[in-house]
Order: sequence, then structure tokens, then C-alpha cells
Amino acid sequence: MSTQIVEQPVRLKAPALRPAPNVYPVSWTLVLLISDVLLFIVASCLGAFSGFHHWNSPRIESHLVIADVFYVALWVVVFDRLGLYRRTFALSIKDELYYTVAALIIGTVPQLILFTIYPGISTSRIVLLYALAYSIVLVGSSRAILHRIRQSQWLRSRRRISIVGSAAHIAEVMENLQLGDGSQTQAIVVEGLAQSLGRIDLMRDADLATVEWFDRARAWGCDSLILTEIIPPHVLCHVLEVAARQHISLSFAPRMTRHAYDLSLRTDGRQVLIVPARLRACTPRVQLVKRMMDIALASVALLIFAPVMLLAALAVYLESGGPVLYKQQRIGASGLPFSILKFRSMRHDAEMDGQARWASKNDARTTRVGAILRRFSFDELPQLFNVLRGDMSLVGPRPERPIFVDLFRTSLPRYDERHLVRPGITGWSQVHMKRVLETSAAGEKLHYDLQYIENWSLFLDIAVLFQTLCEFLFHRAA
Repeated sequence: MSTQIVEQPVRLKAPALRPAPNVYPVSWTLVLLISDVLLFIVASCLGAFSGFHHWNSPRIESHLVIADVFYVALWVVVFDRLGLYRRTFALSIKDELYYTVAALIIGTVPQLILFTIYPGISTSRIVLLYALAYSIVLVGSSRAILHRIRQSQWLRSRRRISIVGSAAHIAEVMENLQLGDGSQTQAIVVEGLAQSLGRIDLMRDADLATVEWFDRARAWGCDSLILTEIIPPHVLCHVLEVAARQHISLSFAPRMTRHAYDLSLRTDGRQVLIVPARLRACTPRVQLVKRMMDIALASVALLIFAPVMLLAALAVYLESGGPVLYKQQRIGASGLPFSILKFRSMRHDAEMDGQARWASKNDARTTRVGAILRRFSFDELPQLFNVLRGDMSLVGPRPERPIFVDLFRTSLPRYDERHLVRPGITGWSQVHMKRVLETSAAGEKLHYDLQYIENWSLFLDIAVLFQTLCEFLFHRAA
């Protein structure tokens, strides 16, 4: 029996424009560093007072000074290694608080190890835990407030966008950007853009100083560089590296992609596709680290949730018989299909008519037990086996059914880029959007997925897992 899509949308919504992860300027890095150091000192003093209730002993006072120095230094190093002084992924105050708390918890591990090996530089573990609690409140709150200040209109920096290429195409790109937020644009007319890069000596020109248009854009102080032609592959990585050192984002707006959706700089215009170019975030080495983390955490999660999974399986079987597990084909990494596992939460005849449907809120096909499982996402627990098998990761874009992939890839440019990484049980889009979505929200979901892929880091995975846990425990949305 052939499968059809029910209520296929005529046109998918393009993703809303949202702040992308951005690099901090040096001035803001100093603000964060000074604020963190001061509050870490306050937190360590409060932790010591809570642990000892007095500072009368000279030995304890000297001991506290030594402990405070190591305490503050370790936190600053941990925050720096996690990238919290270089850029932010937070889209809201709540996000900033989540990521700060996750970093503080991560930073506790090396401190406990160091203070155990060298007890002479520590006071006690209870003091460290008190200091951690105070740091969560003080540093977490201050970073949330600073994030709000940075996002305020009066402090938000205006973008300086340089557009390089032929005169006709520059005019077309500028017309369709329609920024309207005070951002400035610079037009640099270059005929034969690709040829201008093909003649440079990469060994002698490490900073592209001999490339006139790049030097002009850099001298003007641009933070976004849009090229109207695709440049030769052998120089692309070099240009990306130089741009990254200058904190300049690089994008392409080739003429042949007119009348497509733009997923980066677009506001209201949809006539030009701006494709961002970045160095690959998830290299083979870090993919191995990510895989090791997946196996370790999935194994622990299976042990923790084993009783819940047994009860869920029994409840599904008692209500509507077997099978307890539901298998469905999804598209994974490299566009390869795999069978995703779930506890069955719908009736046996949910798609007997051969029509594929996205699940909706209060779906009539859901069983009573299934509604409870879906409310707490317990129906997703069998996907831990998918993680161990290598079909999925703990964090990544959610996998879709082949029929929906075929629909979305024809309507949304760059949709297949979701398949550059393993799909996940949770993800960047899951923690910012509701679980139950309409097909028209696929564009916004893709926007989040591409942000995750382009800016991946191990800390981002840990932060998403932490945020998922908090959302589940405290204020889960439907």
C-alpha cells in the first residue's frame, strides 16, 4: 500500500530571524571576566563562612586564602576552556542561566580531583559544595542579567556587512537583505572574484593582505562578508581561517540560487539565498569523543531507567497487547535509513489507511497509557538502544520519516545538511520548540538544527542535555 501525506502544506514557513551564536568582543569578554572573578571570590568566602561559621583561626584564614586563589583560578580556566568568554549560544536569559549552571557543575569535577590529590590547598568538600551553590546563584544570575543588557537595543552593536562581487548582483543582494536595524553595508565591486583569489600565494600571504577587496573590508571593520560568487575550493579553507581570526563571518549569495529561502541573513526578502560558510565544527577527532560520551551516558541512562522501561512495557501490553515496541523507518546520518525504537503509544490502526500524519496535541490515535508516556517522553527511552547501536546520538537533529524528508528537501534549501550528523534523542531545536509541531514549523526547526551543526561543541551537547533534564523536571511544555 502506498503512503500519502495528509494535509500537505502548500508552502512551508520560512524560519524566523533569531540571534545566532556570536563571538564576544574583547570589551565584553573583560566585563564577563571581571564579574565572574569578583562573584567567585564572594561565593568562596560565603562558602567558607557557611562551612566554618567563623574566621577566627589564623590557620583557617591563611588556608582560606590559598583555597580561594585555586578556586577562582580553576573556575576561570574551566569557563575559558568551555568557551564562555568567547561566544554565547543563548537565545534567552533562561538559556544563559542553563549554560552557566551546566559549566559550573562540569567545573566541579576537576576541582574535586585536584583537592583530593592535594588536600593542602583545600578546606573541605562541604565548603566546595557551599561555594558551588553560591556560585550558581551569583554567577548564574549575573550572567543572565548581563545577557539581557547585551541584548538590549541600546547596547546591541550594529552589523557592518561588506558585499563583494559584480555591481548587478551586489545591488540585488542589498535590495533583498532589508535589514532595517541600523546596520551598515559596504559594496566592493570586483569583476572576476574567483580569479582574484586564484592568483594568490597562500604560503606568502597568510593574512590575505594582497587581496585588495578583503583588505578593504577588513579595514572598514566589517563583521559579515558576503561573496556573490563561489570561490575556488583550494582557497576556501584559508579564507575561512583568516576571516575567523578577524571575527568576520563569511557567506555566499550566488546568483543561481534566486527565489529560494534564506536561512541566515534574510528578514523579509526571499529572493536571494545567503549560504553561510564555516569551518567544520565536528571533526573526526571530536566525533570520536562525542561517540564515547554517547555510549557512556546511554549505558548509565539504561541502568537508571530500566525499572521505568519495564513498567512502561508492562502497561502498554496490559492495555492493548503486543507489540510493546514500535519500529518506524527514519532517515539518519548520511541520508541512510534506520529503524527507530519507541514504546507504542498509539492504536494498532493508527495509519491503516496508509496516510502519514505528524502527531498532534490531543491526538485521537493515542492510547491512555501512550498519552502518559508521551507527556513525560518515556516513549522515547528505547532510543537509548539506537544510540548504543550507532544509529543515533543523545543530542542532534530529530530524525524524520522518509516521506517527510522528501517533502522538506524540495521546499527548504540546506535541509539535507541535517544528515551530516547522527540524529539525536534531544537537540537544540527540541529545547527551544515544543515537541508537537505542525509541518509548517519545519523551517524554523531546520534553522535551529543548522545552528547546532555549525556551532557544535562538546559543551553545547552537555548544555542541551542539562537543559532537557531541567525542562523535564520543572516546566515541561506539551
